[in-house]
Amino acid sequence: MCHSSLGGSGRIGAGLAMELSRRGHRVHLFSRRAPFAGLGRPHQVAWHGVLPEPQDPGPASGLRVDWPAGETQTLLRRLVRVIAMEGLDLLHFHYALPFAGIAGEIKRSLSCPPLMVGTLHGTDVSVYGRHPLTGPQLAWELLHLDGLTTVSLSHARLAGEVFGLSELPRIIPNFVDLGQFRPSEAPRSGWRPARGNGRRPRIVHVSNFRAVKNPLTLARIFAGLRERLEAELWLVGDGPEVDGLKSFFKGQGLEGDVRFWGARRRVAPILAQADLLLMPSQAESFCLAALEAMACGVPVLASRVGGLPEVVLDGQTGLLFPVAEPEAAVDLAVQLLSDPARLCAMREAAVRRARGFGQGRIVSAYESFYESLLRRRGRRPWLGRDGSRQRSFFRQAGAFLHTLPFLG
Repeated sequence: MCHSSLGGSGRIGAGLAMELSRRGHRVHLFSRRAPFAGLGRPHQVAWHGVLPEPQDPGPASGLRVDWPAGETQTLLRRLVRVIAMEGLDLLHFHYALPFAGIAGEIKRSLSCPPLMVGTLHGTDVSVYGRHPLTGPQLAWELLHLDGLTTVSLSHARLAGEVFGLSELPRIIPNFVDLGQFRPSEAPRSGWRPARGNGRRPRIVHVSNFRAVKNPLTLARIFAGLRERLEAELWLVGDGPEVDGLKSFFKGQGLEGDVRFWGARRRVAPILAQADLLLMPSQAESFCLAALEAMACGVPVLASRVGGLPEVVLDGQTGLLFPVAEPEAAVDLAVQLLSDPARLCAMREAAVRRARGFGQGRIVSAYESFYESLLRRRGRRPWLGRDGSRQRSFFRQAGAFLHTLPFLG
């Protein structure tokens, strides 16, 4: 189960499903609508949507966690039906809301449910985990999972503190498809900052433009940089803060220096043409965009928050600055973009660093985690081959489905 938006949790959930399927596992993916990034070739993953197509549930940047009761019931029905028909071994959700509650409902209602695994990704802990209403309920649901992971040591510690966990989640970081995200084969054309000759440095930012991404600080950093250096800013993605950014740049007379690419399914070709990723987030559990930029040979200039220092090695694959000191970011950017030799060394180091987060290696870690949970529980099929047990399970599932109109 995952969100269908362009955010990191949905992209990792869908990417994990596709890679597991390529490895021969039978995989079902449940989301509100088809994942923004797609599902690969037809029939690779069995997808189960909640909203009827072609209904438009909103922009791909949206991360809706307060699903209407009718949508929750629809997902529950489809989950129980697939569990009954396929005999799922394991149900894994990415992002706690609303999926932790749905997983808990199934586990409490079926006598022989799949193993329940969750992965915490970001604001499900830092925002909703601290909320006086959603926080305690999430803590209860997470306590009763069979397995819990998250994407960085920083986020694991935060989850332990916020939810009062007796044991920290297993750390399995986000991954990148190294076949898709790679340096451009075309040589990069240089520039001469002192003389203003050649093309201008390209600074890129990729996000869903929510407040947590600190878009106004991003704009101010670029404005400060632009006073000292010829440069252009590429903004990839969409979200609630985009209109405010456009107004800011227009007021500063910088609209000619900024390109809005909008939400793109294929971000890698854009990243591969950039020179520096700017990510001044207020909080990050990991920052998938930073990893993808590094895989494309693009150093990262980012705030020193959350899991970012675990991805970006300060001074080697990028530069980190205090989130409350945007002027420091301007200085760092000017220094780096004015030093082609240092920038080239960082590009090479970024590519090497990203290889450690390759899709094959990280998905294998998920496989190993699944197998350890299954061994602990004992490998027994949820649906036996004898007809009596199968009929019994279908009666139980049918009784559960009958109660769904009264949920919520």
